[in-house]
Amino acid sequence: MTKLSVFLAAAFFAAASLTAHTAPADAKPLDAAADKFVRQALPLCADLQLSTTELGAALPQGLSGKVIHAASQSHSCDGQYVLFTTTAGSSYLGSPWFLSNVPGATTEEKFKTFVWTNLQMNVDVVIEKKRSPEGLFPVKLLQTTEWGKVPLEGLVDADGRLFVMGRFQPSGGNAAKGRTEALQSLLATAPAKGPATAPVTIVEFSDFQCPSCKRTAGVAESIAAKHGDAVRYIRMDLPLISSHPWAFGAALAGRAIHRQKPELFWDYKKAVYENQQNLNAFVLDDFARGFAEDHGLDMAKYDAALASQELRDEILKGVGAAFSNHVRATPTFMVNGVYVSTGPDGKELAEYVAGLLKK
Repeated sequence: MTKLSVFLAAAFFAAASLTAHTAPADAKPLDAAADKFVRQALPLCADLQLSTTELGAALPQGLSGKVIHAASQSHSCDGQYVLFTTTAGSSYLGSPWFLSNVPGATTEEKFKTFVWTNLQMNVDVVIEKKRSPEGLFPVKLLQTTEWGKVPLEGLVDADGRLFVMGRFQPSGGNAAKGRTEALQSLLATAPAKGPATAPVTIVEFSDFQCPSCKRTAGVAESIAAKHGDAVRYIRMDLPLISSHPWAFGAALAGRAIHRQKPELFWDYKKAVYENQQNLNAFVLDDFARGFAEDHGLDMAKYDAALASQELRDEILKGVGAAFSNHVRATPTFMVNGVYVSTGPDGKELAEYVAGLLKK
């Protein structure tokens, strides 16, 4: 499993100087309301154990926080987070950035300095003037890549001391529903199998260059095939641009193929994973083009799609949306808005889907 540390854990630990995975001796159990919210926000892991300690950081007015220690054998759940609650009745679980000691005359400068210092990346910063219900300001970070801008959305306080990626949820709300609604427009254009009216939808966030993604590439498809029209399967491209040099190019070629022959995309996906160990940034274009030619695609349309910034932006927006909705690793599987661990040979994912269909 490839961790998405670029804009999540790495930035959090650099800013907060916390130690992950091991709860300290003074950790305490969560109250019932917090426990329920955290379990909804995290992937579904049967052995998940939660505890909490004080955050010990100055926070904006109306905001309180605590450190959440999550222990699990599954990498999907195991880790350390911050839980914020507001007087407005909303909560947030994630990896905030603490910007108080970051140099900069403006909040925008603080963001740029923080991201470059900790991640060696450049971002453009757009801060809205209208406050959110939590009293924070919506902010969009546009990460510069060779393919275009990755839009990352979050909230920042008025003094530029604290940034949270994503959004707050009603403390007693349905996190899964909110997640599904936030991703809906992007999921609508992604490769999919099964009817849109299916009672269960499995979304796979995956990277063509990721070895773990190769090992689990057939899991969701096999589950969907077993249940027929009762399950819809969507593959969401999540190329890790900074660490996997040919992943985005493979995703772009896949989308270009999908635009012409949607069903052919699945053969392309299989071909990429079968040849993954032989592919690199130098041969990927020829490999994908050869596949397109061998399968009778209109090559003028294929080339136009590859050159289209619109198609590139579609993938980039998906990457940003995944980060903003706390997808922490590739592959990640989301079932009706709930992040679910595959378990050994996909057993846990299969059992979860089967359980939903029995209800």
